[in-house]
Amino acid sequence: MVLLCIDTSSNTLSVALLTDSENFSIERQMLRGQGEALIPLIQELLDKAHSDVKSITGIAVAVGPGSFTGVRIAISTARAFGLALNVPVYGVTNLKAFAHHLNQPVTVALDSKRGDFFVQHFDEKGQALDEPHIETMEQLKDSQTPIVSDVSQIFIEAGLKTLNQPLSLAVCVGQIAQNATDNPLPATPLYLRQADVTV
Repeated sequence: MVLLCIDTSSNTLSVALLTDSENFSIERQMLRGQGEALIPLIQELLDKAHSDVKSITGIAVAVGPGSFTGVRIAISTARAFGLALNVPVYGVTNLKAFAHHLNQPVTVALDSKRGDFFVQHFDEKGQALDEPHIETMEQLKDSQTPIVSDVSQIFIEAGLKTLNQPLSLAVCVGQIAQNATDNPLPATPLYLRQADVTV
């Protein structure tokens, strides 16, 4: 399988190409303009891997929770590639991606940009222990497991133990998708706020 992996759900634009023998990835820190930058970055990734779009046999995409616009950019691009190439598209939540391959129980807490966090708890195998939900900092201060976050410094300053995800999010998304092809998550947005659904 040659898997193209896409994440535009936060301030980082991340793409990866996973093959049977190697992984290639590129990340860019971007506050805006991800929609315009995504396709050229995918081409740069394919060039880096000495590959072409016809070699892609599947697409993996981060489905949120995260930036409403960012999630839509990634999913619409993934669906377009899937349709054009007639290949499957796999969805992976950002929460699961942040917990990927850490080999210990963790609490993933992603910045909602509204003063609270998108949260899910995982065991040492990266399996979810609850459903994605929203918690405040006060609630997270009671966490019994290390926090993995896209804003780790906030939790460090609060005196909480944190862990970093060492891999790019696109690589995590792809590796999870590779192991879930028999029971894939659909490439549909995961929103945890009703307001985001109705915008």
